[in-house]
Amino acid sequence: MAIVIALLCLILIFLVWDVRLRISYLLYGRRRYERFHRVQTEGARLVLAVATAYTGFRLVVENALPAALSAPFMILSNHQSLADIPILAYAFSGHTVGFVAKRELRRGFPAVSIVLRKGKHALISRKGDFRTARRELRKLAAYSREGVCPVVFPEGTRSRSGRVGAFHSAAVRAILEEVEMPVLTVAVDGGYRIAGIRGLTTNLRRCIYRVRFLSLYPPTGQRSRVRDILDRSHREITKQVEGWRKTES
Repeated sequence: MAIVIALLCLILIFLVWDVRLRISYLLYGRRRYERFHRVQTEGARLVLAVATAYTGFRLVVENALPAALSAPFMILSNHQSLADIPILAYAFSGHTVGFVAKRELRRGFPAVSIVLRKGKHALISRKGDFRTARRELRKLAAYSREGVCPVVFPEGTRSRSGRVGAFHSAAVRAILEEVEMPVLTVAVDGGYRIAGIRGLTTNLRRCIYRVRFLSLYPPTGQRSRVRDILDRSHREITKQVEGWRKTES
């Protein structure tokens, strides 16, 4: 019963958060993105506070961002659930982040959809041609000149088992060929347990969601270097996720 009450509270928070985001976008003119970012961060903090207080959910950010890190930089992360988006936005709350996400998320998800649709993100259809996708990625690269940090999930889709899938280079390469910037790799784990309604109702209680910042790679736009970064980041993220699993077992 407690988990049902907690989920109802979270749904209400997301609905109110959605309304606040819409108001921020409509009323603040030139300051809309600054205000939008603030409301986005406040909403993420409230959701985490309620989930922690009423379900025992825990977000564990295991280390600090590199001290010398300044925007823009690209964030490469494995992907387990839709929750990765607000979790990473919260983990990087000191920066404005722009996600590469599937276009289908632009509708139907309170707060998350309005953030992706009206914020500085790249929404890509799986059924669309690469030219359209490339235009979206170039827009996100252009936003990085304004201090937006692109977030790319190189797997291209969520891992329902939590295992790290193969990394694809197209999105990463398209952005870095436009604007060279450092690349920070990040490992996340726990999202696959709370993916979907069934996962939320059965696993949200005492779920531990982990985030760890791994390596920072220097700026490059060269294809060979981008491929090397992806190969190395895949190995280190896989090693981190598997290490967490071994510790749990």
